[in-house]
Amino acid sequence: MAQRDHEAGGGARTEDRASGAGARAGRTWNVSAIFPDQDAWRREFDALRAEIETIEPEAACLPADPEHLVRILGRVFDIDRRMNLLHTYASLLADEDVSAPAPRAMRQSVEALAAEVSARTSWVEPAILAIPPDKLAAMLAAEPRLSPYRRFLERLERRRPHVLDRAREELLGQATLIRGTGATIAGLLRDAELPWPEIELSDGSRLRLDQNGYARVRVLACREDRERGFHAFYDRLGDFRGSLGAAIYGTVKEHVFEARVRHYRDSLEAALDPNEIPSRLYEMLIEEIEHAIPALHRYFALRRRCLGLDRLAYHDLHVPLTPSIRIEPDWDEARAITLEALQPLGADYVRRLGQALAGGWVHVDPAPSKRSGAYVNYGAYGVHPYMLLNHQDDYHSLSTLAHESGHLMHSLFSQEHQPYPTAHYTVFVAEVASTVNEILLTWHLLDRADSPESRLGLLGHMLDGIRGTVFRQTLFAKFELDLHRLVERGEALTGDSLSRHYLDLVRRYHGADRDIVEIDERYAVEWAFVPHFHYNFYVYQYATSFIAAMELADRLRAGDEATRRAYRRFLSRGSAAPPVELLADAGVDMSRPEPIRSTIARMEAIMDSVEQLLGTG
Repeated sequence: MAQRDHEAGGGARTEDRASGAGARAGRTWNVSAIFPDQDAWRREFDALRAEIETIEPEAACLPADPEHLVRILGRVFDIDRRMNLLHTYASLLADEDVSAPAPRAMRQSVEALAAEVSARTSWVEPAILAIPPDKLAAMLAAEPRLSPYRRFLERLERRRPHVLDRAREELLGQATLIRGTGATIAGLLRDAELPWPEIELSDGSRLRLDQNGYARVRVLACREDRERGFHAFYDRLGDFRGSLGAAIYGTVKEHVFEARVRHYRDSLEAALDPNEIPSRLYEMLIEEIEHAIPALHRYFALRRRCLGLDRLAYHDLHVPLTPSIRIEPDWDEARAITLEALQPLGADYVRRLGQALAGGWVHVDPAPSKRSGAYVNYGAYGVHPYMLLNHQDDYHSLSTLAHESGHLMHSLFSQEHQPYPTAHYTVFVAEVASTVNEILLTWHLLDRADSPESRLGLLGHMLDGIRGTVFRQTLFAKFELDLHRLVERGEALTGDSLSRHYLDLVRRYHGADRDIVEIDERYAVEWAFVPHFHYNFYVYQYATSFIAAMELADRLRAGDEATRRAYRRFLSRGSAAPPVELLADAGVDMSRPEPIRSTIARMEAIMDSVEQLLGTG
């Protein structure tokens, strides 16, 4: 199914508005571009279901007949394309109105159909891997119609040493019955069953400190409210550290089991190799960021100065470095600002984005029954991507528009220039395009800032982004790697051992032993709040994407025409090459330390600018 960005949101309206009337006003999306109406959707669903029921194993024909391989691959990928169209249409309707049962049932029907497709086509990859590598290479060279599937076959060939015989693959397939149990238990505890506390704020209001309440309290201006909220939130998490620790232990054991059964060197290689990411890149990121911890400590000293504090504590790290950025653009103004800020990407990019934002591709306004948050759904190959927003006429909404526009255009250009099998980009590069746009927007606003206070707010926002995305996510990546190595050595994980290890790591990054940031011992259980530790080495990609984006955005802003051409080519290549190669072709070699070091140098330069402003203020 189509992936989404910022999967925190969504929403719905009535069928007639979703099908076009609202889209003409430029503030809702036009799903009729996918299917004219729900009856057409149901006819296609029934037709696809009937076709799927005719799929039978044809493995015996594959080794001798490239013609047959072309036909099988064409059929499998076409079914996937059609299924994504069905899922996208149903998802968009469901997100317009999360209370409407019909679209939700439509989406669930497609997801059930996808499971049936997976079962009925499970013979395809083993059959292809039964073809000797030299013979498969000869088939690729001799049959031009296999060209769209080259990357699929290359990635499948990469997995050959880790694919088992049929009996053991079937047995391993049965392990899906127990996969994800740790993540499910932890999510159920955090989201539904954990009895979150309630506190009284300094203004007399009361706040329930569930995960949403915690996100709110940690940015409040009143320091006493923040501290009270942190203490209550982490005390309650700590009460359940045993269960939450057992959940993570279960997840990590699952990853270690999979790596060993498939004959990978370790869990890290097992997680990264299928996506063609070398383990050394992950390890290098951690090494380089740990060398850069002095820059992080300088940032903390600057934060303490900006907040006017005698000492900086952990509960002071999320409140904005300076007062809120005072930008309140309505939707039309936000579009205009974004398009102007993205001029360095070229006139064609700006023109195409402008058309998309006014052409029924975007659902703009919040509504009571609409899904919250923001995302881009790129599942409608052959139509166009769709963007969900909840625009609030503030700086955050403006920044979100720039961010999601990056995903929108990355999806659009890749789908226009790539056949379906390579049209979808991987997670490793997904956040590059969105972050480039955010950075260009910030520099654009800085160029036009009319007061030292405005400049200070924008520069503070950039520093907070580097701290939160590069340093914090790398700290998470280090913690995750350590957990897997402990289990690989035969050690058990408990809530207490996880907390001890996490507290040591957080205190080292934050300079607690040098009184740079005060870390209360109760915050040791923060690991239990982060769902990404169940995602199998996922978080490092936030840091690498941000680093690559900073490098590209600076060159684009400087008017480097070669970078602009290379970047546009990158946006158009989907997954046509390994992700590290795609970025290297765009001018950023993430297999080397230089981009990481350049990001730290830019951070130092931004801090120089902040100190100059503070000196003049």
